[in-house]
Amino acid sequence: MTVAVIVEGLVESVDAVLAVVSIYFTIVSAYIAALYYFLNRAPFLLKSIAFIFLSGALVFLGLTTVALERLTAGLLHARHELEGKVAEAPPLDLYFGLEAYLLDDYRIAVWAGWIVAASIYLGLFYLTFLRRWDRDGHAPADAPDRGSLRSVR
Repeated sequence: MTVAVIVEGLVESVDAVLAVVSIYFTIVSAYIAALYYFLNRAPFLLKSIAFIFLSGALVFLGLTTVALERLTAGLLHARHELEGKVAEAPPLDLYFGLEAYLLDDYRIAVWAGWIVAASIYLGLFYLTFLRRWDRDGHAPADAPDRGSLRSVR
């Protein structure tokens, strides 16, 4: 492999990662809209089917992300192993300096991405199955209405 082929592969892997992130935002945004407009009033079975479908889509995206991570790591390793390279590969701990704790910027980005995705998933679980909605998709009817003019009167 030449440097040009490896760099081209790295650029394409970044494009693929951006596509996965875009698809993730689209799926989550559509699910939030569905929750607000009609899933909040849906029976438990329909909520379960929708959440299982969401879970399946996110599992496929997660597996794609793992494959892209392995591809990118392989390309970076191949670039580092090339003979006659002009310069050493830059260290991965340029910003936070946490290499003493076995965390470099690459690992921090990967863990942050997984933590954010898991947090959003748990939040959607809560909104789907545990949060009480009124008929209009707003806060529960027995909660104090703090944001409108009706509570001032």
